[in-house]
Amino acid sequence: MKCWDAENEQMNRECLEQVQLERLQSTLNRVHKNVSFYKKQFDELGIQPGAVASVEEITRFPFTSREDLSNNYPYGMFAVPLRDIVRISSSAGTTARPVVVGYTRNDLKLRNTITSRFLTAGGVVDTDVVQICLNPALSSLGRVLKEGAENIGASVMPMSHISTSKQLMVMQDYRTSVLLTTPSYAMHVLHVMEALGMDADSLALKAILTVGEPLIQDTRDKLESGFNVQVMAGYGPADLMGPAVAYECEKKNGLHISEDHFLLEIVDPDTGTPCAPGQVGEVVLTTLTVRAFPLIRFRTGDLASIFRDPCTCGRTLLRMHQVTGHTGGLLTIRGVKVHPAQIEKILKGIAEDFTPRFLLHLYKESYRDMLEIWLAINEAIFPDEMKVIENTLRTLRKQFFQLLGFEVMIKLVEPSTLKQYGKPSGGVIDNRFNS
Repeated sequence: MKCWDAENEQMNRECLEQVQLERLQSTLNRVHKNVSFYKKQFDELGIQPGAVASVEEITRFPFTSREDLSNNYPYGMFAVPLRDIVRISSSAGTTARPVVVGYTRNDLKLRNTITSRFLTAGGVVDTDVVQICLNPALSSLGRVLKEGAENIGASVMPMSHISTSKQLMVMQDYRTSVLLTTPSYAMHVLHVMEALGMDADSLALKAILTVGEPLIQDTRDKLESGFNVQVMAGYGPADLMGPAVAYECEKKNGLHISEDHFLLEIVDPDTGTPCAPGQVGEVVLTTLTVRAFPLIRFRTGDLASIFRDPCTCGRTLLRMHQVTGHTGGLLTIRGVKVHPAQIEKILKGIAEDFTPRFLLHLYKESYRDMLEIWLAINEAIFPDEMKVIENTLRTLRKQFFQLLGFEVMIKLVEPSTLKQYGKPSGGVIDNRFNS
């Protein structure tokens, strides 16, 4: 398959490393000048951005956390005046404040280019019909994919708000050739297709491209066999230009990192020291070309590793393995990243001066992630009145849907029921991978 941006995707390594250095120097100087958060950090540590002589010196700079982004709500991390911002998006943070991301017009063009690399590597061309099926809470990723596919010239159908059986009907009737979704939802579509007695040969699908969750080999094998298509993955945090920071090619042997736009490190999650190639650690990303919302050493919370062997596809970009987990208790549920603290924050809203005790139970049903919140009964939040209880549960379900984009089950249990699991409040019982 061809490259969307062969000049940069197949750049000589020596030239690429020089491009990285020049862009890193420019970014560090810009954030020191325009972002007070970074200026304060650099000055306190006595770091002179202009003195950086190699990309390896990035390790001298402090990390940026998602909490830092929330704490500088709303515009504290912007490196350009608000008049230069043409789009603003927000996502839930782990604190009381969301993460607000801004884009200049050039940032959006850049994002389209990066996304088009991923889609082209996955086989998308201008004659394709692309169907996007994502959880409503992943609408920002859906928009990025839509614009990237339109940039290629493909016909795009965002179809996130209809049932799976109707998704299949549209797929069949409209002759969808490429499906963009999460791995778990693709498995659910396969399950429903088989339950309805549909034959994969009745579809025009040629590829499934996945985002939002790691694509494990067993899932890839089942999807490729069930649909008789190629299945490839993209990776990228929503805070950093969407789902195509890294992407698979037709060789399906690791995700190529867009190194001309991002500097990627793998560090020990506990010590922050660099990991050797092949060693699993936390993915840390520095933007090199973003104008509005540049980030220095952003800790993604994702665990993965990199390897430096050249790829036979011709791309010279380094590759990373699929994400194998998350740090700090972060969970991925139907492609949405959520921390138990965000669940607790919503539960705290229903009781004054009282912290509800709860556990999170995760499991799969028809290949889809399901979340059940086991909430300890307490008179402070659940008085002995059925109508009050029903209203409280209705309010909670609505708030959780707004956070996650899907229905959450809330199960009221006795406090002793939670104690028998030996986990602290907010603990997780994850049975998704037991079968």
